[in-house]
Amino acid sequence: DKPEFSDGAYFAMLFSCGVATGLWYFSAEAMWHYEGYGTPRWMDTQMWNMNTRAEHAVMVTFFHWGLHGWIPYTVVGALIAILSYRRGFPMSMRFTLYPLIGEMVYGVLGDMIEILSILCTIFGVCTSLGLGAMQINKGMVRLDRGTYLGKDYNGCTGAELPGVACEGNTGMEEDRTVQICIIIGITLLATASVVMGLKKGIQVLSFVAFGLSVFILISILFMDHTWYILNVLTSSFGYYLWYLPKISFHTDAWEELGAASLGQGGAPDGRGGAAGWMNGWTIFYWGWWISWGPFVGTFLARISKGRKLGHFIIATLILPSIWSFVFLGIMGAAQIRMSNQAISA
Repeated sequence: DKPEFSDGAYFAMLFSCGVATGLWYFSAEAMWHYEGYGTPRWMDTQMWNMNTRAEHAVMVTFFHWGLHGWIPYTVVGALIAILSYRRGFPMSMRFTLYPLIGEMVYGVLGDMIEILSILCTIFGVCTSLGLGAMQINKGMVRLDRGTYLGKDYNGCTGAELPGVACEGNTGMEEDRTVQICIIIGITLLATASVVMGLKKGIQVLSFVAFGLSVFILISILFMDHTWYILNVLTSSFGYYLWYLPKISFHTDAWEELGAASLGQGGAPDGRGGAAGWMNGWTIFYWGWWISWGPFVGTFLARISKGRKLGHFIIATLILPSIWSFVFLGIMGAAQIRMSNQAISA
């Protein structure tokens, strides 16, 4: 069989289904690591200067969004595709375990697998929708207030106290009511795209989303210090490849003991990172990626008919990882440079 979708449409749908919301919400991740949110282990100034800390921050971002993130999608998608297109099984999660449990997939055990997959999908969708709604709400508030360089320009009376925001043109606030309305709007739009089908709905939305992302990314690349950003991408990618075996097995074992004052055996010098950073970042990401595995894997299998397994692995593991490196590397490099400028001003 010939592939149902062109390579361009295929990758755009991979991007939109797999990481679109997450990439945009965490587009500042490298800067957050650089600034030390959550007190990671690399904030020790005696071991790290600000340049090495910046490179490590970008590398950790690559680790979170690189191969380890896309592996659940690739594994689940490949299994479903092979068992569906080559073995004739329905495109369902329970049948990925048929080689292990055989006919039991048709019984209670198979039903439990489906229930678990649905629950995982719900948790993943809720996380992404929640993060996306919060980000859209924040952006709408900034547009309404005309916020620029931390200062509001719309709806100001001139009598605001320092640190107090202006009302804006419409008085929009960051609250749950607005975010719920945003979620409803996104859900309706997604439902409409599904009803219209893959080629008229999801494919078109994917092209729009991916096209806008590429436009914004290229704009940042060429409007910022282009040569500097390219150097950051190169050195951080090399650092990622070199450091990957080590960071893949890193567990923050000593940091998780907490401060020495807790009496659990934490480092007496007090120079390590804070307990909880690993759970708040790496473990959160892994749980998030895995929860999306059944949904994204099934979608990848659906749009991959006619493609060879090798091409599938490249398209769902290697290329998306590289795209994530480019996206977050450009964003992170520009943000860290601007952060340094602000510190030095």
